Amino acid sequence: MQTTIYFTDRAVVFVTPSEFQAMSDDEAVVGCSDLSRAKILKIFETCNRVVVLCDNPQQTIARFAEEFVVKEAAGGVVYNETGEVLMIYRRGRWDLPKGHIDPGETPEECAVRETAEETGVSGAKIVSHLCNTLHAYDVYGVWELKRTWWYAMRSHGRKLSPQTEEDIAMAEWCDEPSVQRNLQATYPTIVQVVEEFEKIKDKIW
Repeated sequence: MQTTIYFTDRAVVFVTPSEFQAMSDDEAVVGCSDLSRAKILKIFETCNRVVVLCDNPQQTIARFAEEFVVKEAAGGVVYNETGEVLMIYRRGRWDLPKGHIDPGETPEECAVRETAEETGVSGAKIVSHLCNTLHAYDVYGVWELKRTWWYAMRSHGRKLSPQTEEDIAMAEWCDEPSVQRNLQATYPTIVQVVEEFEKIKDKIW
């Protein structure tokens, strides 16, 4: 099973040789023997997707992660009784509520807390774990690798209060057409999370 680390709109995919399938011309294929962050960033100057062929993807990812400060976060797809999904608009893109896990906090607790803080919707209930994503980013010269735990959560609250101090301009309950429209202006990680939610939503509504 392949694992992807996103660098905003670019991606590094770790996969075994037997599972590899070429996807596009905008793709570079490398081995794992001399893998480094510097090499990946150099390749990103000419393409948006790097495939790392390795016999043990998880072991290779663990070595690659040593070049980063690893962070843990949690968030979710929050939905209500009418099937609307809670989305936020921050820094020019649509997103889902999420944030860093505090010391002593479980991912589930974090997902509920961050939802309340970022949108004003309190009391969301965890329904199902959806997936985990990996996202690498540069914070003032320090590269971090964030693993985010994503959950499907149900809420009966409708009043919204976006956390403007976190640059959240809007929080909205979105119907299906609105969700699909917003996915055209979001991050690849969010597309992946919503796709996982779509697989189970008929079972949990």
